[in-house]
Amino acid sequence: MRKKSPILLLLILLMVDLIAINSGLLFSYWLRFYSGLAQVLHGIPLIKTYINALPIISIILLFIMRSYGLYTIKARLSIVDEFFLIVKSMTAGFMLLMAATFIYREFSYSRGMVVISWVVLVFFTSACRLLINRLRLLARKAKKDVRNLLIIGTGATASKLIKHTFGNPRWNYKICGVVSIESTREKDILGIPIIGNLKDISNILSRRSIDEVILTNPALPRGKVFELIVECEKKMVEFKLVADILGMVTSQVDMQNIDGIPLLSLKESPLAEWHNRFIKRFMDIIISSLGLLLLSPIYILIGILVKLGSSGPIFYLQKRVREDNKRFAILKFRTMKNKAEKGIGAVWAKKNDPRRTKIGIFLRKHNLDELPQLINVLKGEMSLVGPRPERPRFVSKFKEDIPRYMSRHKIKSGMTGWAQISGLRGNTSIEERTKYDIYYIENWSLFLDIKILFMSVLSVFSTMEDAY
Repeated sequence: MRKKSPILLLLILLMVDLIAINSGLLFSYWLRFYSGLAQVLHGIPLIKTYINALPIISIILLFIMRSYGLYTIKARLSIVDEFFLIVKSMTAGFMLLMAATFIYREFSYSRGMVVISWVVLVFFTSACRLLINRLRLLARKAKKDVRNLLIIGTGATASKLIKHTFGNPRWNYKICGVVSIESTREKDILGIPIIGNLKDISNILSRRSIDEVILTNPALPRGKVFELIVECEKKMVEFKLVADILGMVTSQVDMQNIDGIPLLSLKESPLAEWHNRFIKRFMDIIISSLGLLLLSPIYILIGILVKLGSSGPIFYLQKRVREDNKRFAILKFRTMKNKAEKGIGAVWAKKNDPRRTKIGIFLRKHNLDELPQLINVLKGEMSLVGPRPERPRFVSKFKEDIPRYMSRHKIKSGMTGWAQISGLRGNTSIEERTKYDIYYIENWSLFLDIKILFMSVLSVFSTMEDAY
């Protein structure tokens, strides 16, 4: 399942870094001009001049720290890695600030102050991060916050991985067992039981609550690796692979390091980052709110027409599967006769379906039956743009038949999507739709969302095939 960045922790990191930067800069001012450690030749500048610059300096440094991945919670950086990232980000930030002092001539900032500030801020920020990491470890141990891990492979790498992760709160793993790739007489590895072999993986994932799988044998044939990836995606389990030397240089995967053991995982969507999800959610709230307000007369008109067209409710509620394989009730204007599915259950829509009403044919042709889903968007159950949600019965079927189908559920479902504006609506190939959906997930951008929304609005006024 997609890992959610803890917003509270991110806010704490931002606040602590902000305090470290501002207090560090003020302490640097004292060191430079009042401590006596450095000679003052041209008089002491007013502290007000430096205080006025604090907001700009803070914003620049925070943005550079973010660009170096210091606010990516999922990274699980070691103390050393985090320290060097702080050094790099502060160096880049102060080089930028020094360049700015040459351009800004209204006041001559002390070059010595810049050097002292660099040293102080590296120390202050590193010390604060170290303190937060220690508190996180204590909190994790107290809450027993663990991820259930399954290791595939029984070689030396698997033993090393167990040795470094077993009982170590830094990695918050609980190793549930080992799966052998080939037949073996061994019953356990370093006390961790061998619970089956590769052919049992589907049953193991179904029976046990596994959060993450790590394959420790990168020499496994690609076909087998792909089968493992698909099986893990079906069960919404994160998959990682111990990298070989060639794997380390690929740009299509994310890499994580556990004390010298390199792991590869499928590259995450840009929407795995909290700030991108915030931007997308903010756009969803603004546009859905405005849409509900501005389209209210159209809602009333359609509601009247639906009522006049046939007896029954105006709206139709239907169970669908959304992000993280959760279910919700999607809202639509009713386009079929009342209780059209009574006695037959969920069936795939077909062309010229006799169950449709006259107003229903028009609404479906122009996607107007989907307008009430703005309420789902405002509630946070859906997004304006994303893979279209399917009914549970069809999801259960498609995840077995279509590779990577469950990857569609790593983000919020949408009212419209890349597949829909590309003509894949209604009774069209699910395989092709899935390819378009995965492309959207892996290449998300705010511009792409805006483009899809614009093209979706245009489609309402064009002559389109009936989506059934």
